[in-house]
Amino acid sequence: MEILFVVDVQQAMVSGEWAIADSEHFLSIWTERIKRARTEGQTVLFVQNDGEEPWDDAPGHPGWELYFTPEDGERVVRKTTLDVFESNPSLADELKLAGFDSIEMIGLQSELCISSSTQGALDGGFAVRVPVGYHATMDTEHVPAAAIRDEVQSKLQILGATA
Repeated sequence: MEILFVVDVQQAMVSGEWAIADSEHFLSIWTERIKRARTEGQTVLFVQNDGEEPWDDAPGHPGWELYFTPEDGERVVRKTTLDVFESNPSLADELKLAGFDSIEMIGLQSELCISSSTQGALDGGFAVRVPVGYHATMDTEHVPAAAIRDEVQSKLQILGATA
């Protein structure tokens, strides 16, 4: 059984000064993916990054808030490291006890939390699917976000994730 992880889609990363490239596009496709999961009865789990002060994704800051509102019964798992499984050592066992053997990862940021949490899930014995075009990041000074996403997608597939 597969669970959908929505990783770090928080206000600070999708609006304002630090918004990812093409945030409106990504919010649209993530919205549709979450709606489809809910309609199909797929479990949705939201991952929320607890950034450090003074960053806007630190707990209590407006940017820390999740963009999507979890519905009743949907879980929010907070993390303090790039890998949600490292921050929550019992998470893999909890998911397996609940019958999950596969994880679909969507969200932010491709080269950081998506990459690290995918590796953590693979290390935990899960099949992991990272759909092409469903993770995002910011442009850097020298590399556009699209190139970073493509490189991460290739790396994750080499490590064993599927698209």
